[in-house]
Amino acid sequence: MQFRIRGVCLLPAVLCLILSGCDPKPAPTAASPEVEVLPAAVGPVRETITAIGETKADEKVDLVARVEGFLKKRNFKEGQPVKKGDLLFEIEPEMYDAEVKAAQAGLEKSLAARKNADIDYERQSKLAKEDATSGRAYDNAAARKMEADAEVEAAEAALTKAKQNLSYTKIYAPFDGWIGLAPISEGNLVGRTSGTLASVVRTNPMRVEFVLNEMDLLTLLRGKKKGQTRPEVRVQLYTQDGREYDAEGKISFWDNRIDPDSGTLRLQAVFPNPDGKLIPGMFTRIKLSPPKPREALLVPLTAVMTDQAGDYVYIVDKDGIVRRRTLKTGYRDETHVVAIDNLAPGEEIIVNGIQKVRPGMKVKAVPVKTADTAVPSAAVPPEQTEKKSESGAADIAPADAPRR
Repeated sequence: MQFRIRGVCLLPAVLCLILSGCDPKPAPTAASPEVEVLPAAVGPVRETITAIGETKADEKVDLVARVEGFLKKRNFKEGQPVKKGDLLFEIEPEMYDAEVKAAQAGLEKSLAARKNADIDYERQSKLAKEDATSGRAYDNAAARKMEADAEVEAAEAALTKAKQNLSYTKIYAPFDGWIGLAPISEGNLVGRTSGTLASVVRTNPMRVEFVLNEMDLLTLLRGKKKGQTRPEVRVQLYTQDGREYDAEGKISFWDNRIDPDSGTLRLQAVFPNPDGKLIPGMFTRIKLSPPKPREALLVPLTAVMTDQAGDYVYIVDKDGIVRRRTLKTGYRDETHVVAIDNLAPGEEIIVNGIQKVRPGMKVKAVPVKTADTAVPSAAVPPEQTEKKSESGAADIAPADAPRR
């Protein structure tokens, strides 16, 4: 009986010795997720404002008939260039030539009558000094002289008008330009009520009209330096196919007030157009930017998230821990946004793999594998940055652009 009790007492001790001689296996730990990061960097930017514009001819003249008559000749081909002073239309001149001759004859008759009136007046004046004539005769001579002078002036005016009407029978090109369709053909009766015979436009230079809302206008005006009436602005034009026009323009007109109905200001820019690539009535896209880029801290737009607290990014600190960083952002384009504060150059921003992390997690940070989100370096020359403006590195859109 005593033996059994000892055996039972020894069993727990043996089990303890067996268990103490075996090392426990550690619990498996989850591997840190891998994320791609990109250091925040300073690069050159142009804060660009975009507007829709419409091309307008620098000059446009509607040619109309100022005298009535049959259209005798049309001396041009429709849609062709014309030079200043080219004879375009001829209206039958015979009737107006006859009016000139009649007015000339009337003037000569008036001159002859005035000559007789002058002679009579001189005679009566001399006799009046010698008391050899009556006062009535002197007054009549003076009155005839005044009437003769008035008739000469009227005859001269009639001759001028007749010559002017005769000159209206020929219509000339007012400037170098392009002429459009002529709806009235030769042989038709034309006059003041017959409408436009043809239109001539001057397209070099070409004007482009556009409007800016008040917020964009304030952004533009902030670039005005002390002593300047208006800010210096770089003006670029893009056609409907998205291609940049090969010459920059200059703003030639600022309206003097904001339209209270639309809250916009109307502006016009002038572009050289020697090859006629721009045609009146085209819709274009206008980009306004400062003449020189400025340096700013740029963040890839794909890394920026937004919630009720504002814009933020995830960064990886030196210990590999994910941190949330709330940002105050400025201008942005399709690929980058300007970080105004709360971010330092060189801090590693998570670009790819954001959906796998949360603040406080430990991650494995690797450099970004694609160059699509690369931030331009501050060492990039400005002229190279300008060529890349369409890619988004240096061409920043307004702050009210849609956020991702």
